[in-house]
Amino acid sequence: MLSHSRKGYTEGVWRQTTESFIRSLENAFRHYGGVTATVVIDNLKAGVIQPDWFDPEINPKLAEFARHYGTVIMPTKPVKPRHKGKVEAGVKYAQNNAIKGRTFASLAAQNLFLAQWEKNVADTRIHGTIRQQVGKLFEMVERPALQPLPAGLFPVF
Repeated sequence: MLSHSRKGYTEGVWRQTTESFIRSLENAFRHYGGVTATVVIDNLKAGVIQPDWFDPEINPKLAEFARHYGTVIMPTKPVKPRHKGKVEAGVKYAQNNAIKGRTFASLAAQNLFLAQWEKNVADTRIHGTIRQQVGKLFEMVERPALQPLPAGLFPVF
C-alpha cells in the first residue's frame, strides 16, 4: 500500500517465499506504473534474515531486487506494531471487505477478483483518514512521483 494515498495492491500467493514476495512487489510496481523510492516491509522471513532497527540483514535476493528497481528496502522496527499500522489496516480492509466469506475456484481467480476489487471498490472509496478518494489522490500526487520501471523484469530464478 502506498502511504500517502492508501492505494493498495492485493495479491494472493500459495506460500510466502522470497521468490513469491519479490514477484508480488514487482507486480505491485507494474500495477502502480512505477517504482517507489522506498519500500517499507515487515520483518518477514522472506525478506529479512536478521531483524534489527539500526542494521537489518536483508535477504540478498531482495537486496539485488531493490538495486534492479532503484529502490530502498526499509524493514519496520522489530516488535513495534505502530510502525506498520497503515499496512496492517490495508490488509485488514482487504480481508474484511474483499475476500471475507468468498471462495474461489483457483488462486488465479482470486487474484483476478482482487484486481477488480482494488479498481472498483478500494480505489473509489473515500478513505476515512485522508478524506479523499484513494484512486484520484494516487493519480494526482503519487503516480507522478514514481520512478520509471526498468526495461526488464528481475530474474529471480
